[in-house]
Amino acid sequence: MVANYGVLRGQIIDSIPYKSGADHFQIEVKADQNYRIAVDVYSQITGHVRRYAPHGENLTLDTDREVMYFKDENYTHSITTKILANVKTGFTAKADLDPDLYLDYVRYTPSLFPLDSMKVVAPKSAGNDGDNLNDDIGPWVTKATNNPNAEVFAFGSGWDDNAAGGEPDTRPYFSPDPSVGIHDIHMNQGDTGQQAKYNGISQDGALFIYFSDTNTWVAMFFRFQNQSTNTDDNGNVK
Repeated sequence: MVANYGVLRGQIIDSIPYKSGADHFQIEVKADQNYRIAVDVYSQITGHVRRYAPHGENLTLDTDREVMYFKDENYTHSITTKILANVKTGFTAKADLDPDLYLDYVRYTPSLFPLDSMKVVAPKSAGNDGDNLNDDIGPWVTKATNNPNAEVFAFGSGWDDNAAGGEPDTRPYFSPDPSVGIHDIHMNQGDTGQQAKYNGISQDGALFIYFSDTNTWVAMFFRFQNQSTNTDDNGNVK
């Protein structure tokens, strides 16, 4: 299982798109305190190093981590009403969430989005700098930044650098850099290799941005190409 599954609600105040040497699109959020959202936006292949600290993992990947995503810029689903009604500002852990907000790409009814419509982000290869999701995420993050009519909802794994066992990411992102945040903003089941230990059901991640003045939701869902959507009751590959 992923650690400390939950959802973060707040207002975007800053962001840093993916750039070489990171792995994520970083978003700073103001709520009861400042938080950092880290969204995987860059594909990596076997043998590359994943550089990200909340799990203490600067590890060499033993399986391909090619990012897949689905974006809906006018998202309509019954879950949006439940999100607004049941998620407080700040981070809410799974134990305090309505079970209807335990996201599951495979099992949620009605389906959160069409799984077979996810696109692959090409990884870096010889003579190719690869692709990333900066251009897909960036415009919506920019539109929401310091916008009083916009809120972000990030589902994933919460961290606290100051908690017992915390493993802070020493890279400077914002100033001051939030000591709390959320990552694993992607499907968290059907994984293989070193990441399989985080498999579980009803703990998938996603990113939602809501614009209240137009009553518009933008929804973004992510998974890795090596993650299977054919999973058992423990989230492991059947």
